[in-house]
Amino acid sequence: MPSTPTILGPDGRPVNAERVKLEKQSRFNPLRGWTPDVLVRQLEAYSRGEIAGLAWVMEWLEKHDDIISCVAPKAKAAVSRWGYDILPKDEITPEQKQQAQDQQAVLQQFYQDLQTSDAVELEEAGGMRLLVQQIMDGYGKGYAAHHIIWKPTRGGLSAELVKVPTWFFEATTGRLRFLTSPYAQRGVDLDTLGGRDAWLISRGRGVMLAGVLARMFKQIPLQDWLTYCDRHGMPAFLGKTAATQGSTGWNEMVTAVSSIGSEFGAVINSGDEIAVLNLATQGEVPYEKLIDRMDRAQVMLWRGGDLSTISRASGVGSNPQQEDSDELDADNAAWVSETLNRGLTSRVIAWHFGRSAPVLCQLKLRTKTRDNLTQELTTVKDAKLMGVRISKSWFTNKFGIVEADAEELALGESSTPSISPIPPISPISPIPPAPTTAANSSPSAFRAWVAAATAPAATSVLDRLAASAQDSGMTDAEFLQVAQSAIDALQSIDPAAASDLASSLEAAMGTATLTAAKQAFPSSSSQ
Repeated sequence: MPSTPTILGPDGRPVNAERVKLEKQSRFNPLRGWTPDVLVRQLEAYSRGEIAGLAWVMEWLEKHDDIISCVAPKAKAAVSRWGYDILPKDEITPEQKQQAQDQQAVLQQFYQDLQTSDAVELEEAGGMRLLVQQIMDGYGKGYAAHHIIWKPTRGGLSAELVKVPTWFFEATTGRLRFLTSPYAQRGVDLDTLGGRDAWLISRGRGVMLAGVLARMFKQIPLQDWLTYCDRHGMPAFLGKTAATQGSTGWNEMVTAVSSIGSEFGAVINSGDEIAVLNLATQGEVPYEKLIDRMDRAQVMLWRGGDLSTISRASGVGSNPQQEDSDELDADNAAWVSETLNRGLTSRVIAWHFGRSAPVLCQLKLRTKTRDNLTQELTTVKDAKLMGVRISKSWFTNKFGIVEADAEELALGESSTPSISPIPPISPISPIPPAPTTAANSSPSAFRAWVAAATAPAATSVLDRLAASAQDSGMTDAEFLQVAQSAIDALQSIDPAAASDLASSLEAAMGTATLTAAKQAFPSSSSQ
């Protein structure tokens, strides 16, 4: 059972106000002096579990690199934007069905009330969508850690999950350990910080391990390209004069060349000569292709395809690449769902139903690449035709359908049904025989039969039926519902009479249309 942790901070949080202040004031640009040698050392340290240094570089690039700052939020939003479902597991037995429904209700309430925040960015707050995006941080950096503040009440269990920056941890033992200060080399075990029940650890792919290499391969040619533009982007101006050096004419030429504003200029005598050593590349410079290749690599790492974000001259995307992105998003959604079920769902069920209770429900994130709905609906219809009883709750959850309440306007309805219940009546006399087959299509015959069937004891039922038939605002389905209500009302009083009424209605309306039936009733003015 999750317990309320009492750990480093005065409010049970591992990151206190002093640590937040120190973290903010000591931040620096890790790309200053960032060379291939420095990166190699950071990658080697990361592989040993000393992840803090490279994790901060990854965070900086996610905020400042022109490509990563675009594709990383897209990858996170693609998993978080579609919502989630709480679904029973497939292998539930009939005996476990009620318990599964109870667990489903508990989990829906828990995830609906869940709160999410950040240990350092104190203005950041949200719910499930923010939590999913924060867990996806592990897809980039390899790790994501949340401190769980459990909040048990009489009404149930709720929680706040606080995202703790990845550079606050090390993993030299194979498990994340918390660095109690920015200068610590070895951390403390999470078991001493509220226990494992107080933490949600997400271990992701860590695509930024390749991303930092691509950034380095981009940074070097980008710097060279800037140098090239600086040296060869502006023309040089050469002033020639017959005046002697230091004379008034010479000085005037120097002033004229300088006033043009070029960084490169010279003044020589008309008989002198300056040889030009042309270092400019003849044709296309190589820097742009390499930079473009690295930018595409970043997009492919995060999104699975590059043309959806960076357009080519011949087009802006393709279906196969979109399918790659959809499949990657679906895989990330499955990973985040498993992480939440392992770290939260199982613990919530254990708290409510006991540690020995089986976990019968699970959270599943929705994705853009939903199952083939047409095929699945066909399967459901075929199964129903074969006599398989389909669970209504499973069907509505599977296809994301929300049922309308009885008093709510439903899809396809212009107004909500307003059918009052049939009032109780006394036992009635037998229903007269229905008209003959030859006459049952005649409105006059149908009117005569209704008049004969209106016995005093059953006046309230048949008057209700007659009035409903004359109501032009009532739909066919509503009219048939009134007829069924009349039969149901009689059933509780006189089953034989109810059977007679049902049989007589069926016979009397066998070939007559509903319109003809309505016309058969006399108007209210003639009654």
